[in-house]
Amino acid sequence: MNFEITNVRALQGFQILRQGAAILISILLAKSVLTSDEIGTFEMLTFIGTTVSFFWIAGLNQGILPFFPKLNSTDQRPFIFNTFLLFCGISFFVIVLFFVFEKSLTQLLVGQDTLPYFKWYAIYLFFFMPSFLVDYIYLVNNRAKEILGFGVIVFSLQVLVVIIPLFLGKGLLGSIQGLVGLGVFRFLWLLKVVFEFGKIEWRSELMSNYLKLSIPLILYALLSGFPTIFDSWVVGWFYDDKSTFAIFRYGARELPLTIALANALSMAMIPVIAKQHNNTFTELKKKTLNLFHWLFPLSIILMLTSAWWFPKVFNPDFLESASVFNVFLLVIISRLIFPQTILIALGKTKMILYISILETILNIILSVIFVQHFGLVGIAFGTFLAYLFEKVAIAIYLFFQYDISFSKYTPVGWYLFYSLLLATSYFFT
Repeated sequence: MNFEITNVRALQGFQILRQGAAILISILLAKSVLTSDEIGTFEMLTFIGTTVSFFWIAGLNQGILPFFPKLNSTDQRPFIFNTFLLFCGISFFVIVLFFVFEKSLTQLLVGQDTLPYFKWYAIYLFFFMPSFLVDYIYLVNNRAKEILGFGVIVFSLQVLVVIIPLFLGKGLLGSIQGLVGLGVFRFLWLLKVVFEFGKIEWRSELMSNYLKLSIPLILYALLSGFPTIFDSWVVGWFYDDKSTFAIFRYGARELPLTIALANALSMAMIPVIAKQHNNTFTELKKKTLNLFHWLFPLSIILMLTSAWWFPKVFNPDFLESASVFNVFLLVIISRLIFPQTILIALGKTKMILYISILETILNIILSVIFVQHFGLVGIAFGTFLAYLFEKVAIAIYLFFQYDISFSKYTPVGWYLFYSLLLATSYFFT
């Protein structure tokens, strides 16, 4: 039996490699000569970089998926080049903000007057951010093997450029300079891909239509990712020391496989559903069930054993992170249902935006209240409940507006069984 590398599998593999690299770097940093404060500095830099980039990158990339398949062949190549220019322009603007408002950014986002190596990290981001286009250009051109190849190379290098300088005695500065080199490498790869699949031709009307579709998705991504960003911001403001920030960030991770496989399935199904609509709901339901059978049992095992393995995998300073991690494992209950995939494919991006606004308000209220009573775990619970609200609200909208029931795209019986089992496991911890 031949194993076919489909777009879905390639994206899932790519996301697993990305998350795996991030986890491996966290483990090796905890085992390295760096202090908890230095690890906190690295986490703060990463957090700031994520905060200023995740929403527009995610929104613009999601906009490509339903937009590109509807273009005729003469428009597709210029579109890729124009999108490349757009990503580079936004990246340049972001880095200007970094250099001009350095102190304001560090104070606002992490409650610090200054952070070491901030400008070096800004240079890395300048080259790094546009390169998020690479796997999406491969995806819309059905180059599944290239997606995996790109992932294997860049994420292997990411681990090496961060860790090797530490063992050579270059310290955290050496690691960040290594990331700068990686950013340049990724950008050069992007240039190669753009010249292969794109065409140098400015098409303002094309980009205007693309942005009309993408802007609500950018705002949706901002609001959807806001709970995680807000959680770290709350920690930075309620707790002064960098080590506590690192403890929370190490625990505030969903199961990497969940994010990787769920996001990849969602992104790969959007252009398919956009073309065929109802005929593809059965396929989405089948693929969702496959994820259930893998990810729910794994989450339950990790939850029941986290207090034992967390300090061993990282170090004893991060024992408190395990309780935060257990709460974030519960997020799988909302992560593995896909009403938002259908709504994006239908082009109804404004409704997703409205629901995300309500989700954001709910998260702010819950996190601020819970942190005062339950500490770091309370912040995590606020995020879990906000994520769950978003998916439930979108599912209700699909049912009443389009007569698309939850059972059409979700194996309900298995979903309820696994969700109850996971929740029960949490109470045992």
